Amino acid sequence: MPDSLTPAERSMRDLTPSRDDFTLSTTEPPPRFVRALVRPLGGRPALLIELFLFWMFFQYFTFAQEHIRGKHDESVRHAHRLFDLEQWLHIDIERWLNSSLAEVPVLAQGAGYYYGMVLATVPIALAWAWWMNPDGFRRLRRLLIAMTLPSLLVFWLLPMAPPRFAVDGMIDINAVYNIMGGRLARDPSQSANLYAAMPSLHCAWSTWVAYVVYDTWKRRRPVWARAAWLYPLVTYWDVMATGNHFVLDVVGGIALFGFGLLYVNLLRGAEVKIWDEDPGFTSAAYAAHRRDE
Repeated sequence: MPDSLTPAERSMRDLTPSRDDFTLSTTEPPPRFVRALVRPLGGRPALLIELFLFWMFFQYFTFAQEHIRGKHDESVRHAHRLFDLEQWLHIDIERWLNSSLAEVPVLAQGAGYYYGMVLATVPIALAWAWWMNPDGFRRLRRLLIAMTLPSLLVFWLLPMAPPRFAVDGMIDINAVYNIMGGRLARDPSQSANLYAAMPSLHCAWSTWVAYVVYDTWKRRRPVWARAAWLYPLVTYWDVMATGNHFVLDVVGGIALFGFGLLYVNLLRGAEVKIWDEDPGFTSAAYAAHRRDE
């Protein structure tokens, strides 16, 4: 059939993309490695989404902590009151631990590096749980967030100086040996919030790391699962001996972990109750929901 279009109309037709052209361009699948990052892998949550969530959580926590700094005088006054309470309870062992550690320089330096290393074990444990414990990963991630965010409220309402700033005779191990920039860590303008000793996040996070290992290995490797609890015990000693936390700061960190664990378990129980009361939610669907967690 002869073409009845004028030369100008024919040129416009040739330049205008057809519907097939749009279909081909929009249905082109992304590369395989991209699909692997945004989709569940072997029952594990999508890696790219989990990395984004952790990055957002870290950025928010860092920003919030830097903007709720307490004043030096107020923070030291709170620390003095806390130490007075410890003396009244006869649990003021910080100075004894600190002086004993300072007498052994090699051990003191090791303790200083250990103190800085504790924070790095959190993302490592989270990544390990993603790979080794896919069924419990989301619950463990929820626990980490649930126990960390409330600490910001305490830092704001009750700024607390560490013993190295508030107790006479305490030796600042990290500053003496300049471990990981320990001397700069005495300057509020050069470091993170220095007046956030209560509760001790080092203790809360190390307890969480041990719980991750325990939850993952309690059936397959029970001996290693129980041995993991040595890690927070060493951390409790380290944070007091290096002059960074009071005894009651350690207690506060443990309580923070307990609060997060209680919250996550209550939330889990509420979810199970909702599924059980929903007549349209079958056992197969519930099993699929458990796998997705």
